[in-house]
Amino acid sequence: MVAGQRLKEARKKANLTQEQLAQMLGIKAAEISQYESNKRTPRWPVFKKILDILKISADEVLGREITVHDNEDYEVRLSQEDLKILSSIKENPTLYKVLLEDPQRNIHLISSNLKKLIPEINK
Repeated sequence: MVAGQRLKEARKKANLTQEQLAQMLGIKAAEISQYESNKRTPRWPVFKKILDILKISADEVLGREITVHDNEDYEVRLSQEDLKILSSIKENPTLYKVLLEDPQRNIHLISSNLKKLIPEINK
């Protein structure tokens, strides 16, 4: 996913139209469309305002990492790749349940078996 798509998703999550966001920024809606389609990159002052309005970080827009909060104000930073792996695991309910039961032990077992199947892992 590219930065423009992430901006678009964040805008929609904030329940804003391109026109509404543009008005808040003092620019034309066509510019928002160009940012979201990666035809144009916003200048730094506009970009900072977009981040503030949409309540996202530059890292999230750039796909570098995402911040996850739990109910106890605990914060974890995940890269897009980490998030992709976790999402894939969660799509397999049996694997997800097994990993939850004893994560360290089961990750060790998976790792050991992968090393047998894929010799390059040992390098």
